[in-house]
Amino acid sequence: MPVPTPVPIPTDTLERVRKRVAEVLALQVAEVRPESRLMDDLGAESLDLVELMYLLEQEFGLRLSREDMSLSAQLGIPEEEIHKDEVLTERALVALREHFPHARDFLKPGLTRRHLAQLLTVEEIARGVQKKLGT
Repeated sequence: MPVPTPVPIPTDTLERVRKRVAEVLALQVAEVRPESRLMDDLGAESLDLVELMYLLEQEFGLRLSREDMSLSAQLGIPEEEIHKDEVLTERALVALREHFPHARDFLKPGLTRRHLAQLLTVEEIARGVQKKLGT
C-alpha cells in the first residue's frame, strides 16, 4: 500500500508553526527550519511538545490530539498495524522509509514507537495542523 500524498502546507501555516516552535524552545525563528527535527536538532523534550500543542491550538483555534500529530497518522496506516508490542512492523518501516528517505539508516527492524519522536520535524507538525484544519 503506497504512502498517501502529503498534505500541502501553505506558507502562512508553516510560518505560524515555526514562530510557535521558536517561542516554546526560546529560539530565534531563523533557527527553526521546516526540516529541523524537534528533538534532535532543536533540543525539544516531551514537555515542550505538550506546550507546543497547546500553543498551536490557541494559534489556529482548533483541538489537537496526540494522534493528530503522530507520525503514524501522517502515514495513513491504522494504529494496530504500526506496531506489535511497541516494536514497529515491517509495513510501518517501509512506509516510514518512503516518507523519510533521509532516515533510511535509522529505520531498522527492532525500532520502537518511542523512537518515532526523533523523526518529528517542524514541517510534519505544520502538516498535521493543516490536515486538522481540513485544507
